[in-house]
Amino acid sequence: MNKAREIGRAAAALEAGERLAARIAARQAAVAPGPSARFFALQARQEMFHARTFAAAAALLAPGPAAANPAAAALAALGARLDRDLDARDLAASVVGLQIALEALGVAVLGELEALVAAHVPALALLHRRLALREAAHHAFGVRYVERAFARGELSVSRRAAAAGEYGALAQGVLRASGDVIDGLGAPAGRYPDAFRYALPAWFRAVGGA
Repeated sequence: MNKAREIGRAAAALEAGERLAARIAARQAAVAPGPSARFFALQARQEMFHARTFAAAAALLAPGPAAANPAAAALAALGARLDRDLDARDLAASVVGLQIALEALGVAVLGELEALVAAHVPALALLHRRLALREAAHHAFGVRYVERAFARGELSVSRRAAAAGEYGALAQGVLRASGDVIDGLGAPAGRYPDAFRYALPAWFRAVGGA
């Protein structure tokens, strides 16, 4: 099996997640006040750069007609849930969904891919690492944002728990739908779900969100 080509397939799947993240972060920027709005706007631009980078990597490593993204329906379901929270101007819940749940998934996947990229496409290793660090920064911001909103009384225990449960299930759905891509990378079946859970804050895991 050509590992570089399988990494290209993974890059194509990651592109779709990054495009969703860019769209939702731009919506968050329109809802958020002050400095938070600036962060969300910056994140939206960074996520679009990530999407274009993954698209280029996919074209380089897995040339030819693009295969259908097996996680497209699961990502659409996650995006629809994020849109409903933002339509209701429930910014904190949307942060649970994007910056915490989806970004934790990105952190987990990129972390697991790091050694493979270094071994099979070393020319992309440094860029891969930089993208992974940005995803981790988006996730860390989300955790801080939600914890501060909770401390200020802007997000109740029950709403935080409900959002974690819903978004955790949706993110795991994306991971399950990506099983064929993950199998192509040769990783043990449980490694990616375990990495996802490890990336989440304790309060998220405690309510069964992952």
